[in-house]
Amino acid sequence: MPRIVFKGKIVSDFNGFNENSVFKMSNGRYWVQTKYRYWYHYAYRPDAVITEDNGNCILTVAEQSIPVKLINDVIESNIDGEFTGWDGSKKYKLTNGQFWQQSEYKYEYTYAYCPEAMICNINGSYIMFVNGTKSTVRKV
Repeated sequence: MPRIVFKGKIVSDFNGFNENSVFKMSNGRYWVQTKYRYWYHYAYRPDAVITEDNGNCILTVAEQSIPVKLINDVIESNIDGEFTGWDGSKKYKLTNGQFWQQSEYKYEYTYAYCPEAMICNINGSYIMFVNGTKSTVRKV
């Protein structure tokens, strides 16, 4: 019988499900999507329920569900200055003083000034999420 692990809201914008999507809940905990499924649905602070059955957790939003797992290694900060996207092995300074470097080749242009940055350890790889984009990174 499934039990409710969390019932509340996803913090800020929700854009649906995609590969390795990370969801911050209103209780401050982070969950990552564990199985690929694409579903676009925009909502601001939508209601969310996470249930657990036999060690498997399921997130349900707007009657759509995906498997998720709890993650604890998350850093939230801002890019210190301009962010112009991903370009090979670019380095990024955060306002918390940390430096991170892109660790996979990816080119994607997007511009923002001092955008929020979230770095999550997902299955042993650090992924940085900035301005609706993401790339694998390493701390330098």
